[in-house]
Amino acid sequence: MPQITFATNNREFHKDISEAIKQYFKANGKSQRGNTSLFLKAFFMYAVVISIYLTLVFSNAWFGIQLPNLVSILMLCTMGTFMAFIGFNVMHDSCHGAFSNNSTINEIFGYSLNFLGADCYYWKVKHNVLHHTYTNIDGVDDDIFKPPFLRMSPNQPYNSMHKNQHKYMLFLYGISTLFWIFYMDFNKYFTNKVHTTELPKMSLKNHLIFWFTKIYFIAVWVITPIVFLGVSKFLIGFFLYNFVMGIVMSVVFQLAHIVQGVDFADAQNLGNIAKIEEDWAIFQMKTTFDFSPNSKFLTWALGGLNFQVEHHLFPKVSHVHYPAIRPIVKEICKNHNVPHNEFKSFWLAVKSHFAMMAQLGENPKLVSA
Repeated sequence: MPQITFATNNREFHKDISEAIKQYFKANGKSQRGNTSLFLKAFFMYAVVISIYLTLVFSNAWFGIQLPNLVSILMLCTMGTFMAFIGFNVMHDSCHGAFSNNSTINEIFGYSLNFLGADCYYWKVKHNVLHHTYTNIDGVDDDIFKPPFLRMSPNQPYNSMHKNQHKYMLFLYGISTLFWIFYMDFNKYFTNKVHTTELPKMSLKNHLIFWFTKIYFIAVWVITPIVFLGVSKFLIGFFLYNFVMGIVMSVVFQLAHIVQGVDFADAQNLGNIAKIEEDWAIFQMKTTFDFSPNSKFLTWALGGLNFQVEHHLFPKVSHVHYPAIRPIVKEICKNHNVPHNEFKSFWLAVKSHFAMMAQLGENPKLVSA
């Protein structure tokens, strides 16, 4: 991993915005972490997923109830969607240490990702450290590194496949969870690297959790459905819920950083030291967008990921507080003449993401000619 430094000038913005948010919580006597509504939401989302799984797998064997195909399809789509919601609301906050004031509770609920089949140990490095610290920096931010199929930054190599990436990317998003569970986790495990970053030696606990997760996933989400439903029904159901979960997860995460108007940086070709000519907080503002900030439903369902600006500045603050602190962030941005990027609606953000991927799919040699 290259050594990356940020400019040390113009840190007043970061200082002022941090102090303003600190004073908000102090003045209102609130914890920065999650609250009762978040815990109830977590329980509800888990209840939806588990009840659908039990119904789909065991309803015929236990109660002799044969579900109509359309009902099964709707239930699978709902389960996949709510599995993504668990990732957004429970796992995401927990792995950032924002779900609860109790670190043990955060650790336990961080394993929500393991419940979905992936390993939270690697995700914490990939997301918390590399993505949040080095957002949209090629050579470090693993979230924008998807070769050879997708070109997600103007600094990445181009191939002819990319001209159609905005047309086929949803299919890749759909199979991303399967790729994550069955390939990427194992690649990180055996190489002991996340992208270009070497990992410290894993503890025995982390080794055991990794293998337990994979064995549990195969036993519960593969073998058990095959035994009770047969191979063909299992394959259809397994692919469908994962496809829905993959699209929901991937699209939502991309709407903050791979859209028109964001900045990118390159640490791939600058040797061992790369200098970002911005203060870290200002660079975060230039690489991140909010979307649909007035939608209470999306805020509830997406775990506040429609407030990505606030999240990137304050990742240890639970998403339940983002609507309240957003006006403070916007005011400080205005005072310092720092951009606060946002799309008024979800669909405007989606449209911009597709347009950005189409733009990145253009041959840079022809564009510059």
